[in-house]
Amino acid sequence: MDSEARIRTRQSLHQINNDLSIASMTIELISIKLQRGGDHPLQDDLLQSCNAALDAVKRAGKTANQTLHDLR
Repeated sequence: MDSEARIRTRQSLHQINNDLSIASMTIELISIKLQRGGDHPLQDDLLQSCNAALDAVKRAGKTANQTLHDLR
């Protein structure tokens, strides 16, 4: 991979990490609001879905970080 392609790839991975951070914070906020929202018939299911989505975001972030480190 030439240096220009490497730079573009690193920039893209940094942008992906930034977007994943925003997604993570948003999911955490939704989870907090659900926990404080009282009894909703689907509350437990929604919290489990938020946790699963948050786990997926974290895995994607780890993959992006590892790829960034591998490009060094």
